[in-house]
Parts: sequence; structure tokens; C-alpha cells
Amino acid sequence: MSNGIADIFPGTSEMARVMREHDWSATPLGPPAQWPEALKIPLRMLLTTRFEMWLGWGPDLHFFYNDAYIPTLGIKHPAMLGHPFREVWSEVYDEVAEQVEVVRKGESTWNKALLLLLERSGFPEETYHSFSYSPLHQADGAVGGLLCIVNEETARVIGERRLETLRQLGLSLAGVINLEGLRDAIAKTFAANQRDFPFVSLRLADDELGVGDGLFKQALSSLPAQFPEAGEIISLPVQGMWPMGEWDRPPEQAVAIAVPGVVGGSHAGHLLLALNPYRGSDQEVINIARLIAGQIGGSLANIMALQAERRRGDRVWSVSRDLMVIVDSNGVFRAVNPAWTRILGHSVDDVVGRPFSDFMHPDDLAASSDALAQALGAQELNNYENRFLATDGTYHSIQWHTTLEGGLVYAYGRDVTDRRLVEERLSVSEEQFRHLVQGVTDYAIYMLDLEGHVSSWNEGARRIKGYEPEEIIGQHFSRFYTDEDRASGEPARALETARSEGRFLAEGWRVRKNGERFRASVVIDAIRDDDGRPIGFAKITRDITEREKAQFELEVAREALFQSQKMEAIGQLTGGVAHDFNNLLMAVMSSLDLLRKRLPDDPMAQRLLNNAVEGAKRGATLTQRMLAFARRQELQVDRVDVPQLLSNMNDLVQRSIGPEWPISTHFPLKLPAVQADANQLEMALLNLIVNARDAAPSGGPIQISATCETLQSNAISDLPAGSYIRLVVKDRGAGMDANTLRRATEPFFTTKGVGKGTGLGLPMVHGMTQQIGGKFELLSKLGDGTSAVLWLPVASEPACEAVNSEPGNEPVQIRSLRIMAVDDDALVLMNTAALLEDMGHEVIDVNSGAAALDILKSRDDIDILITDQAMPNMTGVDLIVAIEKVRPSMPAIIASGYGEGVAVPGREIVRLSKPFNQMQLAEAIAEAVN
Repeated sequence: MSNGIADIFPGTSEMARVMREHDWSATPLGPPAQWPEALKIPLRMLLTTRFEMWLGWGPDLHFFYNDAYIPTLGIKHPAMLGHPFREVWSEVYDEVAEQVEVVRKGESTWNKALLLLLERSGFPEETYHSFSYSPLHQADGAVGGLLCIVNEETARVIGERRLETLRQLGLSLAGVINLEGLRDAIAKTFAANQRDFPFVSLRLADDELGVGDGLFKQALSSLPAQFPEAGEIISLPVQGMWPMGEWDRPPEQAVAIAVPGVVGGSHAGHLLLALNPYRGSDQEVINIARLIAGQIGGSLANIMALQAERRRGDRVWSVSRDLMVIVDSNGVFRAVNPAWTRILGHSVDDVVGRPFSDFMHPDDLAASSDALAQALGAQELNNYENRFLATDGTYHSIQWHTTLEGGLVYAYGRDVTDRRLVEERLSVSEEQFRHLVQGVTDYAIYMLDLEGHVSSWNEGARRIKGYEPEEIIGQHFSRFYTDEDRASGEPARALETARSEGRFLAEGWRVRKNGERFRASVVIDAIRDDDGRPIGFAKITRDITEREKAQFELEVAREALFQSQKMEAIGQLTGGVAHDFNNLLMAVMSSLDLLRKRLPDDPMAQRLLNNAVEGAKRGATLTQRMLAFARRQELQVDRVDVPQLLSNMNDLVQRSIGPEWPISTHFPLKLPAVQADANQLEMALLNLIVNARDAAPSGGPIQISATCETLQSNAISDLPAGSYIRLVVKDRGAGMDANTLRRATEPFFTTKGVGKGTGLGLPMVHGMTQQIGGKFELLSKLGDGTSAVLWLPVASEPACEAVNSEPGNEPVQIRSLRIMAVDDDALVLMNTAALLEDMGHEVIDVNSGAAALDILKSRDDIDILITDQAMPNMTGVDLIVAIEKVRPSMPAIIASGYGEGVAVPGREIVRLSKPFNQMQLAEAIAEAVN
């Protein structure tokens, strides 16, 4: 081996050796000694890095790759070394050919998790790769080749897809109450993942039609005689007309697995899951199939229990010794059970259709009418007693219990004329509880005696821990602990904690019957008798092994996402919380507004009221910061002169932070104005200056500088091309480590002491800059201070100056109006109506857009509409658009805490920001009707 070859192909890797031994003279590239430096330099980098890389050189892009790329190449290694790229990946070349041409023109490309069907294992295989193509330039500037850096993400993409299927199936099955709902939930879930499972077929054990029943008949010749609970991969008959899902060819294999039934019973059904034809041998899918079958089995068990309960309810209605009735809102009996005849003598036909007042003792009529009103208001009555007339002329005392459903009152009453105490129906409740607990399969629920011996065992315990009831009842629960935990006395410590504190909570490792360890979440509750003496323990265990594994995998994937994507997700959550909090503040502030007018002239009462108002205003400021972070607050964007803004606030800020932190500014002579909300920008700068002070508790200079920057496309992530002002606030503090810097803009994260910061200052700055089209960055290293950078878009043209009008202290006086108020939040709706009525208006309050539209179609005497924006089924904007067809140009006000998404196409509407007070409400009404 010559030193020249060793220099071209350096290192001890397998590919360095293979390249040194390759006969390059037989290729169009010729002897390596004649290769240009433009090829040798990236080739040395490729052979000395552990990142997965390949490069192509020459007109045909002859193929070079390193050790990390060998698994991706598969059986094509090492035969494809030096071959043209088109030959190496002939099966996918057409999909990337356009990108190759882009690289030949001197530009780079990027692909995130691109689906490629690669024949690297002897068959087309579904793979996902994130990769970039970069041009390799020769000495004369021409493109001589291509460099590709690859990261295979096949396992991550397929794993996340399968986990999402399990999650969606669990969500879909959560509310299922019948077989039709079960079929719909399964069909909907698997329709969303037809790559892993091109089709699914479920046949129930009781011969009731399941999902895709006809596919079972096609597969009959390949199905096992007994479907195993562990699952089995079978080959599908080649002559079958199989659904192909999202692929271009039918599946060749499927998982046949039994759906588990209740404890001790036969299987609830059989499940057939078609497998991805482009995955080859994939045993991991068996575990997914088991979880799917378990979820379906649990849902079937719940359906069976519910159906049995309904049948029991029908029997109870017929044979109950107590009165059972259904009463409508007018107090008319819609149905009564046969017990009415037995107890009071009236026939059922004589009672149904008549008001209860016909049978009521006159002295009880008024109170009973009030009780019915309470029951219709969703207030359940318990042990409410009145007297009913029997056919023999006597009155029976009946004790009633009610519930409301569908606008009807369902009630049962017990005759307590001779015995006034209601008999305890513990046996029924215990049976219901036993069925409930026994049907739970995701949790191990069982009882322990005072010494820790198992006294009951449910299906979830059998599934999770592996013991049959007869194997474990009477045994000590410590056998589920690891040897290390038993040696350290953990079981006894858990029982003692539950006994002394009432509950023990922990997560730790537990052991199944087969010796396998699993991660468990454990709750032990002490059970006490009526005198408070402990009589045993209730223990609930949940297997969280898969959850923690999935959580770990998700955390790893989440770390790979860009910071802006993470902030966007947190912003959505923060905006939602702020929206709900705004509604709460709306109720509080409007109530305080009205209360102020009704309080006596008591200084203490006024001071307390003022404190409450101030607290509510602080809450409103907090929500504005949260909305700013979520980029949902209403901004008054205008031209802002940054030096002038800082000059106006400099003295106040300097006095606020103290002389130990002198502020200096460095601006160019002609700094263009920026497009921003002056108040929000001032608040952002104040936050950054205070943070700079807190970062250097011993004092130190704070420097504020600005430069004008013109950015090209993609020069800075998330910023479009254009002109920006780069505004920097720099301190000389201790700086931040990488982890603190990464989390600094997360809401509620703060390094300050308790009570010294909300953790919303930097998120507010982040949200504000993004909302105006800019960006916020933090640059910091330990020991080197921190620079807070705001990228602010340069204003294009001068805006017209708005005429400022100071709001008055009293609501605007306008004539009395008939106003419809619409809000799905009952508290907000009630207080809005109260504010309007206090101003002398007539209010029609409605809790949904659909109901409001129906009223407006039938009435033309409503003067103005005030509606919430974020309502289910029909938003405020949707309502106004719909009303425009019925009442064109009707005055309308939208009340919302968000600053976006409230524009109505084709017309102007008045915006009212939540939370609002009476004065702001009056001004909005005046603006809308004038």
C-alpha cells in the first residue's frame, strides 16, 4: 500500500480498506492519484466521520460511502462501490432525480423522513430517511459531485405510527356502549393507519357480525384452528382479493390473534390484522397486536356489562316494589311502573298523561312544585317527601329520589308511611361495583387484609401480574416486589404509610408470575369501618412499562424538533389556558363592577373591593402575557421609533433598577422605524432590562444596541427575507448553561426565587415578536453574560396618526336597546346580561350560536348582537355570517380574549376584548349602533 493511497483513503474503517483495495483504474474515475482535491477532501471527511454519509462524483455520480451507511445499503454492499448513483438506488432514483438536478446547479436540498422503498434486503422495504444533498465544487467553481448526509428514521416513524394507532383506538373505545359503536371505533382507527395494517377483520365469538367479516371467509384456509392469545403470523392465500390499504400491492401476511374474554370465560372473538407488505419479517408487530386485542376485549367486556345492566334495569322497572315515574317539565306523568297500582291503587293508564297535582295532598302542592323546578334545574333530590292520594281515600307518604336526563325527571319513590327510613340497597351497589372492578383490565385492583394478604383479584390483576385467583388469594402481596425491595422492607413500609396517612403512592419495579419485571404505578388506600378503625387495604396497580418506554421515545423525538416547533405547541396550550382564564376573570371583574354600585359607603368594604379589582387586573395582565406568548393578543401595530421609545422610558427605567446598573445605548444615526405595538414593545424591553439587572445582582452595565439588517431567504430560521432592526439588550451577568438557555422561553420556567417571577416575561417577548413577524433569540454562555436579541420588521410606509381619546369614567349613555347576548360559558353570559340590564337594556341571553340564530330568524325586534367567539359547533364569526343572510348589517359585537381569527368577511364589526368592564361594554355598544 502506497502512502498516497493511504492519504486518499485514510483510517482503519472497513470502507477505507475496501476503497484502498478497489481497482479504480477500471472505472471512469481512473487512478486515485489523478483525482482532484475537490474529491479527495470530502472523501477523507466521509471515511473519518461516524455520521452516515455517501458521496457521488463525476457526471454519473460514482458512489462512495462510509461504514455508517453499510446497514442502509444492505445486500448491495460492497458490490455497488464506485457504481453510478442511478444503478445503486435504481428503485428510487426517479423520486430524487429532480433533487439531483438541483444539486448540479449548485443548490442544496433537504428531506425530512422521506418514504423510500429500498431493495436492500432482497425485497422492497418501507424506509424513512432524513437527508440533505449538497454540491461538491471543483477548483473552477463547477459542480463535480454530490455529498449526502443521511439519518435513517424508519424505526422512529413506524414506532410512532403504531403508538398513535394504540392511542387513538383507546380514545375511540373509551365511550363505546354498544357493538355498533365498537365496529365504528375500530374501522375509524384503522382507516387512519393503512400502512401498518392494510385491513382489519374482527369476528365476535357469539357469531354477531364484527368488522370486515367477509375477509375471514377468504382467509379460512390459512387460519389456525385455535386463535392464540399470544398471536400468530400467518400467510394469506394468494388468490384472495385483499384490500391494499395505502400500498400498491396486497398484503401477504396477517396476525391472527384471539380477543380475550372475561376471566375464566372463552375468547370474546378473533382478530385478523393484515401486515405491511413492505416490512418483511417484523415480530414486534405481535406485541402491538396483543395490545390492540386487549383493548378490544376490554371494550367488549364493558359492552356486555352495560347490556346486562340495562336488562336488569328493565326487570327492575317491572318488578320493583318502589314507585318509579318519569315526569316532564309541566309536571305531567309520562310513565309510571306497576308498583303505582299495588301501592296507591290507581291503574297505570289512569295515571299516565295526568299532572302529579291531581294526586297530591293540597298542603304539599306548592312545595312539590318548587321541588320539581329544582329537579328540572339538574339539582338531584334525595329523600324528598310528600303525600299522594290512594284510591281508598288515604294519603301515603312517599320519599323521592330524582335525576334529570333529556329534559325529563326520572324518580323513584318509596312508601315510608309505616317505615320512614330508606332501606339500604348495599347488595345491589356491591354487585355493580364488583362488575365494574372485575371488568377493568388495564388496572390490577384487589384487596389486602391488615397483614397484606390478597383477598380479592380482578381481571386486570390476572392480566398484568399473571396469577390466577386461586393461585394468589391468601398469599402475601410482597411476592410482587423485587428481591431488593423485599430486602429493604419496602412492602411493610408501604402498608404502614397507607395505615398512618390513609394512602400510599409510588412508582417502581414489580415482578410478574413468570419472573419478568415491569414498571408499575401503585396506589394503596386504607379501608376503615364506621368507627375509623382500619380493616384492610385497597390496592390498585397499573402497568406503565409501555407508557414510560413510549414517553422516553417521545422525549428523544421531541428533543430533535426545532425550538420554534416546541414553543408553538406550548403556545397553543398557553393560549387555551389564557382564554379560559379570561372567561373566569370576565365573571369576576363584571361582578365586582356591579357590586361596587351596591356596596354601602364603608371605607373598609371599598378598600377590600379595590383590592379584589386590583387582583383581577393583575390576573388580566397575566393572561395578556400568556396570550402574547401564544401570539393571540390584540396588537395595535404602528410605526415605532425605537430610539425615541427608549429615550422616553430611559429615566424611569434607570431610576427603577438603580444606579448600580447603568444603561447605555448605541444606535446608528439613521435607524428606520419598526412595525410593532409600542406598548407591547415597551413592556418587552422593560422585561429584558429587569432580567439583565437580576442576572448581575452585584451591578454592572446594561448595553442596548441596534443595527439595521437585510436578510435573504432562510438566512435565519423562521424569518422571511426582508429588512429588520436587530435590537440587543446585553448584560454582564453570570450567563446561562445550555439546559437553562433551552428552557428560558418556556412559560412559567424561571430561575428566580419563589414569588420573584412568574416565568412569563420571556415567553411574552417571544410571542409578541413572532406575532408582528419578527423573532426573539437568547445568546448566552456561562461566565459571559446574556444577549437578548429582538428581530423587528422595518416599517414600510408611515401610518396615519390615530386620534387619541381618553376614556371616561362613566359608561357612554345611549338609549335603551333590546340586546341578544350569546356565550357558551354560563358565568360570563350571566354577568354580561347583568351588566347590560344594569345599564337599562333588555337582554335576551342565549348559550349557543345555533339557538341564537333560531331566535333571530323568528324575531326582528332585536337591536344588536353581542357574541362570544370561541363556542362549540358555531363560532361568533360563523353566527354573524349566518345572521347576515337574515338581518343584513345588523349591529354586532364580538367579545374575545384572542386578537386573531375574529374578522368577518365583507363587513366591519366591533371588537370587545375580554375581560371587559361596564364602561368598555357601553363604549362598544355605542360604537356598534352609531
